[in-house]
Amino acid sequence: MKSGLKGPYRLTADGIDGAILEVERGVFALGHEDFDGRFRIAHVGRSDRDLRNALRELIGTSAYFKYLETPSDRETFESHCELFHKFKPPGNHLHPDRPKGTNWVCPRCMAIQNR
Repeated sequence: MKSGLKGPYRLTADGIDGAILEVERGVFALGHEDFDGRFRIAHVGRSDRDLRNALRELIGTSAYFKYLETPSDRETFESHCELFHKFKPPGNHLHPDRPKGTNWVCPRCMAIQNR
């Protein structure tokens, strides 16, 4: 199943800095490559402000990452929800939260979740 994300890249400082050149918002998937070289998603997430920094904080949790920049906060949230529903990653037990101060709902399940 295709994710539409760029990568995979090594989840290292050099891997992150080589892939993401500017401060931007976006979504990401963490995972590993299986024996056939396919990327297996273990966790999905997002950063509403600084994707590079968010990934740097996760160094050591997975071998690889994929990512996609998003043009708006709403698209970041909706893309995060889509990845969560499409791949059902084992590292994500709870539905993604919507950004604080918004009334957005998940485009897939219409969930309204803010913990």
